Amino acid sequence: MENYVGYVRTSTGTQNLGLEEQIVKIGQFISSNDCNLIDTIIEQESGKKNERKGLGKVIDLCTQNDYTLLVTKLDRLSREVEFLFTLKNKGIKIRCIELPELNTLTLGIFGAVAQWERELISKRTKDALNVLKSQNIILGKPQNFTNEGRLKGIQSIQRNKENNEKWRLAITFCEHYILKYGNINLTKISQLLNSEGYKTRNGSQFTPATVKRLIDRLNPLTVTCY
Repeated sequence: MENYVGYVRTSTGTQNLGLEEQIVKIGQFISSNDCNLIDTIIEQESGKKNERKGLGKVIDLCTQNDYTLLVTKLDRLSREVEFLFTLKNKGIKIRCIELPELNTLTLGIFGAVAQWERELISKRTKDALNVLKSQNIILGKPQNFTNEGRLKGIQSIQRNKENNEKWRLAITFCEHYILKYGNINLTKISQLLNSEGYKTRNGSQFTPATVKRLIDRLNPLTVTCY
């Protein structure tokens, strides 16, 4: 029976729902795979920091006892592909619930995607701040924020998070399909996505055209599209 140490992380202390969701998924994985969960380490730290107290404890447990590190998503470990390979090269076994066929190839692909997402978020934030500065808007002053504005901001963040999560899961599905079959059948993928209950960012069903947009975002492999 394989022994696992779960690692659960969110970036801030307000994202408790994200912690609970990860804990539930880890529990479901353990129950359905007849394996042993030694411990679950929970922390709320930025993924930009690779030197995290909780992660360090997980690494020590896995290294000293030959346990397998279990996460729901790769970006819970890190959004830096080099750090992910550092863990692998240390001999630490990594199991990702959303990437059941994790190997050197998929670790490189999805690790690079996670790093690219982090860099993209950083660039968008800087670009948005530069636009505001060019409009002579003074940033960081309490009087610039109203209760209504704060509420709209929170709602917008939550909506974007949910929409991006839908899109990201669909992208992961497409990546798995490509890795398995080596080609892309837009009609077939759209049918599979819809039958599995996946939705677009707008909550609609997938069509070959929307699948094509997903594939255009990927381009990790040279594949045949039809």
